[in-house]
Amino acid sequence: MRVARYVLGVLALAALFAVGWALAATASVSLTAKGPEPTTVTVDWGDTVVFSNADTVDRQVTSPQAPFASGPIPPGGSFQYRFEGRAGRYTFVQTGTRPNTSGAVVVTASGEVTLVIGKAVAPYGTKVSVSGRSTYAGTPVVVQLRPYGGTGDWKDLLSLVASESGTYSSQITATQGGRLRARVAANQISSDFVDLALLPRVAASVRPRRARAGTRVLVTGRIVPADAASTVDLEVFPPDRKRWEREATKAVSKSGQVTFAFKAAKGRTKVRLSLSRSGLEPGFVPAASRSIVVIGTATRS
Repeated sequence: MRVARYVLGVLALAALFAVGWALAATASVSLTAKGPEPTTVTVDWGDTVVFSNADTVDRQVTSPQAPFASGPIPPGGSFQYRFEGRAGRYTFVQTGTRPNTSGAVVVTASGEVTLVIGKAVAPYGTKVSVSGRSTYAGTPVVVQLRPYGGTGDWKDLLSLVASESGTYSSQITATQGGRLRARVAANQISSDFVDLALLPRVAASVRPRRARAGTRVLVTGRIVPADAASTVDLEVFPPDRKRWEREATKAVSKSGQVTFAFKAAKGRTKVRLSLSRSGLEPGFVPAASRSIVVIGTATRS
């Protein structure tokens, strides 16, 4: 009866593992009167080692490094342990023999993971798809970001579990530009780096849209996020020219608001607010508001 309960417990544990770690492999070690056979077994990260009692008396295995302690294993019973820590050599001791005998489990991390993002440049605050494939099917994948111009620290953006085929997919919100990577096997294996840049939002309004030539026109704008740029340019496209020209430059306030004033020219003049590379913070790319037409009417005689 005792053996039956033990075996049922092992089977239930195995079923639980199968849910989250579907394709992990299994290695076997027999506990004999002379000690473990084989004395050394090599497994990949996430694999399970089954210690089976092949003797006629209770045996036990312990490892302070893993760590695990099986408790008494009856003849014909087994104990299993999944290795999901750091890669390396884990020694274990088989007790019940005189003297106690030891063995080792060598854990490698030889898989790989890929990362693909939906777009390399994304408008600030929008969703960006992330996807890839891991050789460690059914195990966690962590997507991390290291901001441009930062201290070099990586931060977790999301954590999800790869499917039974090893694929994964999700979305992140583009609020910070930087370098992305995916990590598996307890953060021991990384994908190639993928770069993500952000397009700031630039809104502009003009008052009045129709004014006498030579009178003042106000251009107000808002930058989101406010810390995307230190300066913003007012650009005009005069009726007698063929290109955009910078009219003025101002610092962006902490709220992201900015106000310009310029004199209306006779005819149709297009205006816009623009963020140039020289005034942008790391992780952002140049952006501009939509252009607005200002109509300058003839002055009174």
